[in-house]
Amino acid sequence: MAGESASFAGQGAVSFPGLQPSNAVEATRDNYGLYGDLEWEPTDKLLLGGALRYEDFSDFGDNTSWKVNGRYLLGERKGAIRASYSTGFRAPALHQIYLSNIQTLVSGGTISNQGTFNNVDPIIRDGLGVPQLTAETSKNITAGFTFSPLTNLSLAVDFYNVKIDDRVLFTNEIGFDGDTANDNPVEEILLDNDITSLKFFVNAVNTNTTGVDIVANYKNIAMGAGVLGATIAANFNKTEIEGQIKTPSLLDANGYEIFNRKEQARITTVRPKSKILLGLDYNIEKWNFILNNTYFGEVKWDHGSDPLKDQVFAGKVITDLILGYEFSQKISATIAVNNLLNVYPDELDPKGDVVTDLGGRFKYPWEVNQFGFAGTIINAGLSFKF
Repeated sequence: MAGESASFAGQGAVSFPGLQPSNAVEATRDNYGLYGDLEWEPTDKLLLGGALRYEDFSDFGDNTSWKVNGRYLLGERKGAIRASYSTGFRAPALHQIYLSNIQTLVSGGTISNQGTFNNVDPIIRDGLGVPQLTAETSKNITAGFTFSPLTNLSLAVDFYNVKIDDRVLFTNEIGFDGDTANDNPVEEILLDNDITSLKFFVNAVNTNTTGVDIVANYKNIAMGAGVLGATIAANFNKTEIEGQIKTPSLLDANGYEIFNRKEQARITTVRPKSKILLGLDYNIEKWNFILNNTYFGEVKWDHGSDPLKDQVFAGKVITDLILGYEFSQKISATIAVNNLLNVYPDELDPKGDVVTDLGGRFKYPWEVNQFGFAGTIINAGLSFKF
């Protein structure tokens, strides 16, 4: 439904107006699912399992997904070996199908109007040949083990691989091609709607993510009058785009990209490929001290078309300290200091693309997902148990 009229009427300098009556859509979805699983222990050490799920959606169809898994216990309760294979399914969200708006942007010293068209709009479906959104499907493999060589020492290693087909993604800006001699359907849409670029959701790419999780924990270490526990945890991962980007034929014929270098980087390089945690937990009498040091690996932002404007943001260590005190069995207090050493990401390169700092409004990267740039945060809490 449309938003409050004051949010879009006479909006002036407001960049993102409210939803106007022309954007209002009444859309509903009904779906139901059936799920069942079965486990079998042929021996006291071996467990085999399987699951089946059927779902039906009123707006685009049904799907059947399944899973098989197994686990084998090692002798003397030292650990286990485990593995699974499953298929997955995700329906496009209603906002991915129906969202539309026009946003005013200031970039590179110029003002532009960017239009988002929804997937049921004839402008997109008929005018540009964009297909109806379909569900994402996936194939998932996991394999790993747990092992406890000593009473207080435990290890766990898990490998995973996730392949997703037909990911629903938001395109890059699609605008004028600069060729005034030959108009094309995109430019006709831009002129008719008084906008400088357009975007839409589309099933665009297939991706392959591979990673490993490693956790080692040593607890009950006597230290003075207290007990210390130590944990090392790490994740290493890599995501790649497989095959060709599925550009609608009409856009492809007119030389348009729908998923440029910047948009591809949102999947492949803007999140850390490594994350390592060293955690210490010390308990003495009524006190509890937790110190975590987390390394967030480097991330990389790619320019839409010019590799010389790419930027790499170095890996950093964030330290968190938590102090806890138990007044009684029912009352306890905590003080948490997140990012104790006030660490910030690398600053945006002033020689890079002016779009990334939005006219100087951003000092730190906002288009990558490494860690926050809020600096040190302190919070306290008091807990009561009834």
